[in-house]
Amino acid sequence: MTWDAGRQEFVAAASTELAAQGFPAMPARVLMALTASDEARLTAEELQSILGISAAAVSGAMRYLILLGFVRQTTVPGSRRHLYLLPDTSPWYTATLARSSIYEHTTAILDRGAELIPEDSPARARVAEMAGFFRFLQRRMPLLLDEWIAERDGLAGG
Repeated sequence: MTWDAGRQEFVAAASTELAAQGFPAMPARVLMALTASDEARLTAEELQSILGISAAAVSGAMRYLILLGFVRQTTVPGSRRHLYLLPDTSPWYTATLARSSIYEHTTAILDRGAELIPEDSPARARVAEMAGFFRFLQRRMPLLLDEWIAERDGLAGG
């Protein structure tokens, strides 16, 4: 499969930016290739061809992206080939906002850590503040998602 230069440039630029922000490089490339595809779905072989990467690289990137809920996996009808697609119901970038429960475990660890550190320690105050921050994120993420959906719907209707 050959892509036009514009899509190649987009995938390179967008995945580089995501990686600069801390997203793993190979999953970023794969995610941006799916995003740039007209059907929002590609086979493992197509991803290998488009990105010039190995089957193992596709597999590793997909494990990560599926775990985050950014991508779904199915098979090509009538074959055993894997087909990867972006979710129909919610764009991949909203997955983080929709999964605010991911902060529960982090908060529990931080709360327990704060209990283990002496009360008068500056470290305990820092750990407690971190726990408070993650509780704040957990409360705000669903609200941010609601705000985004309302704004997106307003943009589509306007």
